[in-house]
Amino acid sequence: MGIFKFIGIFLIFIAISFPACAEEDVAEQTLEKIAVLNFTVMDEKGNLIDPVHLQHTDSLGLSRTMALGVASRLVQFRNFDVYDPMLLREKINVPAFPPDMSSYEQARVLLMDFDFDQVITGSITTMHNIIVLGVQWFDLVGDNPRLLGSSMTTVSQASQAPDQIDTLLSTLFPPEIPVIERSIEQVFVAPTMLRISLGASYKISALALDSVGRPVSEPDFLFLSNDESKVHVNEEGLITALKPGTTTITVRGISRGASSGPPATMTVVVVPPVFGLRVGSLMPDALDLENFPWRLGFRFTPSFDQGGQQDQVIEPPVSTSGDITNPLSYIGSFFNSLFSSGIMTFDLDFDPREELLFALSGIQRTSSGYIGTGMGYATPLGLSETRGFVFRFTAGTQLISFTRMTLPLEANVDVIFPTGDGSRPSFRFGVNLGLDLFPL
Repeated sequence: MGIFKFIGIFLIFIAISFPACAEEDVAEQTLEKIAVLNFTVMDEKGNLIDPVHLQHTDSLGLSRTMALGVASRLVQFRNFDVYDPMLLREKINVPAFPPDMSSYEQARVLLMDFDFDQVITGSITTMHNIIVLGVQWFDLVGDNPRLLGSSMTTVSQASQAPDQIDTLLSTLFPPEIPVIERSIEQVFVAPTMLRISLGASYKISALALDSVGRPVSEPDFLFLSNDESKVHVNEEGLITALKPGTTTITVRGISRGASSGPPATMTVVVVPPVFGLRVGSLMPDALDLENFPWRLGFRFTPSFDQGGQQDQVIEPPVSTSGDITNPLSYIGSFFNSLFSSGIMTFDLDFDPREELLFALSGIQRTSSGYIGTGMGYATPLGLSETRGFVFRFTAGTQLISFTRMTLPLEANVDVIFPTGDGSRPSFRFGVNLGLDLFPL
């Protein structure tokens, strides 16, 4: 039994290990095989230089260095099965090419006889004052190599050539193959100015370009809001309108390269609702279900920026007696700030059987609700004898929010100062349901 138990455990171990090994083999097989050849060296007349020519040892050493540098970059990309000249000779057993064989013919041999998917060749041409560096990228179509891309640059000294490998490869491969991480030179956002409803959200679209104007694939961006109290932006570029006003969003590209270029900016204007409809009743009259006294109201906001951009702190006034702890001074400062720094709105409330009320209020809004205070005048309609000035305090919240519409729940407290002789101020409390519409 001991032997059978041991065999069973061994088979289970093999069954568990084999899928993992198979997956690794499949992953390796899916990588495209790419060969990097030594750069060919040419003289001023364009003739190939024999690799064993002793008069050009520096150029020949540079050809091997450039090939190893290109291969090392492709290895870091990790999406190719890369073979440099040393691996071609020792692992694939590729024989040495004749000195007079062109890069095209060398690529053809590797593609057809050794089953490579792609081949990268290069050239070094020494001229009077400069050294010209070139790379070519081939694959196989039918029986003939196809040139997928090429790149060229110049240096004044041979020692500067390895520094140009990144430049050559970034131009050789298309933007969707990010072999070399390209530094972000320019950032664009669309649109550059956005009007958004209070409480709504919007995803910023940003584009990053490199030094030659090509889009950078999968760039990282840093989003910053100039005023988080008005507009919040998260790390994904999703902005949320929290408070009416104007805010600037700065979008900066993040790159590990030498530079990331200047940031882009977006101006965001958060607009409150411009029109509102209210239906409600006064309390405690609303508890009389047999004779429910309904009231209808309209709210109009002609301009949202009359006080929406002012975030100044208003100092509480000092009482005439010099006692700064006087609670009336803080209460006065509170209502004064609501009226002076809020959004100016016009309210028109009426009950066909009772009265008509007109009020001008300063409303401070956020994405969660609003609060405000104002002054108005009430005049009788029908049987009501209410006539006088009204001090109104308003508070509300959005029950449901849509793209251009919200359904608020609102409470009003009115202090009425009658204009008739012998009348005393009175208080009343109302609750309303409503509909607020935002501009286009």
